[in-house]
Amino acid sequence: MKELVIKLSDFLKKDIVEINKCKYTRDIGYQINISVSFKAIKIADSKVYVKGKVAGFIEQQCSLCLEVYNHPLEIPININMDVKEGCVDVSEEVRQLILLEMPSKPVCNDDCLGICKICGKHNRKDYSCSCVDEYNECSKERWKELLNKYRRK
Repeated sequence: MKELVIKLSDFLKKDIVEINKCKYTRDIGYQINISVSFKAIKIADSKVYVKGKVAGFIEQQCSLCLEVYNHPLEIPININMDVKEGCVDVSEEVRQLILLEMPSKPVCNDDCLGICKICGKHNRKDYSCSCVDEYNECSKERWKELLNKYRRK
């Protein structure tokens, strides 16, 4: 991404280079809608301090109900970077920050209870099936004799 590469020649006129709302398009294996904005401050001839943020959404699949949803991201960028071959490439750092911020077990929202094991419906706090309660009652009946024998001992 050329927009996220800063050349040392950009620092000739001033010590701060500013990038505002650059759309991040690098492939990380997910559908993304992310923008990057930052300031790069030249510290030394071979060091640049980058401060800014990554904001947007990444398309994820809920681990409970398997629905696709947009997972919001807002990641601060605060890093000292080395100048290599006269350039500083911030895109690789942004990619790593995004991958680190990805949830290991994504959930679409707090009230998602997942998919019912019996009927296959998507359960939420406000809307849920009664299969689990019926299944529990049926299981209790099946094991009732064994539980009674165990309790008598």
